[in-house]
Amino acid sequence: MPSYQNTPAIPSQELLDRNAKYAENHKPKLGDDHWGHIPHNAVITCMDSRINPHEQLGLGVNDTAIIRNGGGAVAELVTTILAAQEFGVRHFMVLKHTDCGGFHLQGSEIIEHFKTRAKDPKAIDEVIARVKEFGFGSATIEEVVLSDVEFLRKSPLIFEETEISGWVLDDTTGKVCEWLEEQLEKEY
Repeated sequence: MPSYQNTPAIPSQELLDRNAKYAENHKPKLGDDHWGHIPHNAVITCMDSRINPHEQLGLGVNDTAIIRNGGGAVAELVTTILAAQEFGVRHFMVLKHTDCGGFHLQGSEIIEHFKTRAKDPKAIDEVIARVKEFGFGSATIEEVVLSDVEFLRKSPLIFEETEISGWVLDDTTGKVCEWLEEQLEKEY
């Protein structure tokens, strides 16, 4: 895994200056202007900063909600997915990418790194079972997509009318492709 230790933190004042520039043209959407127009689509994807679904899929700001975490692991996002359904989302697009850290980093490595750097190395013990599950191991990108799509489709927490689709972003070419029903072996 490459080290990003040479990337400096962005100074707080610089962030505030950038926000001030943004705020000059900000158009608020509050109350019914927002809550009456919640997107019915949500992309579940990785926290990797190279993944920008709005740009890569040509979406407008209010076309879709974006739900992120390490590896875009849907099992860790159940509460957020339930809230999204309550707000009206009826299509979850599981978007994985080919150079995801999940292919390069495993839970055991996270645990060891934590133990060498943490204020309290024993603090990891409370979540060690979940952390051990991180990473894709030797799975292919297709297997990773299929696993998360099947998890959602088989979940009794997903509404009957909610659609689940699987997508892959090729980090080399920048192209996105949808995994069709035949490829995902839809059996639910």
